[in-house]
Amino acid sequence: MTASLDAQPASGGPGPRSERAPATAPAGPGAAAQWSAEPATPMPLIEAIAVARATASELTGLPVDGIAATAPDGSGGWRITVDVIESAARMGENDLIASYEVHLGSDGGLAGFDRARRYRREDREGGA
Repeated sequence: MTASLDAQPASGGPGPRSERAPATAPAGPGAAAQWSAEPATPMPLIEAIAVARATASELTGLPVDGIAATAPDGSGGWRITVDVIESAARMGENDLIASYEVHLGSDGGLAGFDRARRYRREDREGGA
């Protein structure tokens, strides 16, 4: 009979350990003062944009036209302006566009969602 290389000893004693073992807080009096959690790694911008696009589309039920702006929010999260087409033009390029501010926390969770403005595509700043 052969033993598996990753088998744990039945006694619970020393043996192979997983590198992904969960960290545990120190035990005993004053342990809370010794425990320091590592700060969460902020969500990369490219992932935040994907989350913002999916969120805007899901909450409005409308197609996303594009990303108009991105900015860090100062607490590890993101503010992302997403443009959606509220009403497609019947002719030409005069769609009704709405800009939504999607606020994501440092963990990527939705922290806020607001419609910032509505405009016709032909009225946007800088022309078409």
